[in-house]
Amino acid sequence: MMYKKVTISALIVLIVLNILTSVVYADSKRDTSALIIYENENRFRYDENIVNHLKELLYVFNSDVSERDINSYEQGEINKYDSVFVINIQNDIVNNQFLEDLSKYEDKIYWIGDKIQNYLEYSNKYDLRYSSQNNNITELIYKENEIVIDVGYSFNIVEPSAKSSTIATMSDGYNFYPYIINEKNLYYISKWDLENGYIFDDSLNDFYDIKEFKEGKIFVRIEDVHPFRDTDILKEVADYLYSENVPFIIALIPTFLDHETKTINTLDMVPEFVETIKYMQSKGGTVILHGYTHQLGEEEISGEGYEFWDIENNVPIQEDMETYIRDRALSGLRLCIENGIYPLGFEAPHYAMSIDGYKVLKKYFSTYIGQFQNNNEKFATSTFPYIIRGSDAFNTFIPENLGYVDKDDIFTVEKIKENFEKLSMVRGYTGGFFYHPYLDINYLKECISFFRDKDVKFLDLKSMDNYVKIDDISIVSKNGKIECSYDESKAKPKNEISKFDLVIKDINDVVIIFITVVLVLFFVIFIIFRRINTRKFKRR
Repeated sequence: MMYKKVTISALIVLIVLNILTSVVYADSKRDTSALIIYENENRFRYDENIVNHLKELLYVFNSDVSERDINSYEQGEINKYDSVFVINIQNDIVNNQFLEDLSKYEDKIYWIGDKIQNYLEYSNKYDLRYSSQNNNITELIYKENEIVIDVGYSFNIVEPSAKSSTIATMSDGYNFYPYIINEKNLYYISKWDLENGYIFDDSLNDFYDIKEFKEGKIFVRIEDVHPFRDTDILKEVADYLYSENVPFIIALIPTFLDHETKTINTLDMVPEFVETIKYMQSKGGTVILHGYTHQLGEEEISGEGYEFWDIENNVPIQEDMETYIRDRALSGLRLCIENGIYPLGFEAPHYAMSIDGYKVLKKYFSTYIGQFQNNNEKFATSTFPYIIRGSDAFNTFIPENLGYVDKDDIFTVEKIKENFEKLSMVRGYTGGFFYHPYLDINYLKECISFFRDKDVKFLDLKSMDNYVKIDDISIVSKNGKIECSYDESKAKPKNEISKFDLVIKDINDVVIIFITVVLVLFFVIFIIFRRINTRKFKRR
């Protein structure tokens, strides 16, 4: 009898453990690895590095992601990984060793786009058959969602089998074909582009056998907040969002440089602005650094220019990124914490920063918010529907994927709504949009009203685990509380400035000297001409 009780108890424990281990959340990091096999990193005529994008995305589901050129693949490599993705294959595959290994591979495979026929013809493992290409696809259908797309792109047609299941379909207006199809351990998507990528993104939940999902959330970000912004408007925005119980993010530019008017203002030079930011914090706002000056060089103006990318030549900036980023981050953070402002993350101006730059930021900031610049050589950004944790480039990446309010676009709010409808098809999504405070607040109110009607939950950044640690500075948030510490003996006295601020001061000094010289010259010329005119009058 005792033996039966012990056996039953053991069975119950095993069943419970099995249930618990099978419940995997969409944003949970698993100790698995993925390998990306590719021929080209970029799609023809596009700047996006789709391999870099895919690698970042797969960190949602894996703790390790590697990539390998198909032509340099060596025997047995895929056996080190728990899943394999094949992408951007444009030419017929001549590496038969890869095809042989893939045919014997027992774990999951996701083939993206072209040359699936090479694999299906080589392997006798599947009953799927490649048919042809179709250039007239106009619609993608996934569950209850229909996405209209531009015509003219090539989609591969794979004929389903009795053993396959169709996950998503596509249509040319006359016929329907599999868009995503699965047979045994093989998943196949006819075509994947970053503009209409959410169907693929969500299918990864099935590919990785995700069972449960955390509730979707979005953030609201108030963009380009700097010392020259109207403080009354900033308070109005904060009061409105607080009245709606909507937490928000403040993208703060702590130093404003205007090379047209030759003025430089750090936030501590405008006490009313400092008090306004602190007021916004008290109303549910969380500050992130939006660069230090949001400009580069002598021509760009803060809030308009770039800071970590040479956009004029579309190349990385010619700086030691380690020193450049650290100095600017440290200068901005000191200005903030010495004035009661506590940034919890970072956003690069215009999202422009090389992957090397991201890796520098990762040393100091737990959290990056925005879009992902996926190309180290040309400016090209992309976004995701998920929070990404523990990748090579980021500790935590929170995506902006809904767009922004553009006063010059009469459909701007409708586009944000449309973007949300697409995003919401992804299980366990996270998203966000941004709004500039100099615009009509009714734009913001219309957006918030829409999300309220949809019963959307808003992301409160400070309720998450965030940290900023650099030099003696430590800012940590947990469960809505922020703790900050720093060595006050290292704080910048009013009569001292940092090396980076010294550059700013030198510019101010040059401007002051220039203006003084011009005024003196003007005064001297005025006196000379006045004497000449006086003499002429006396002669008369």
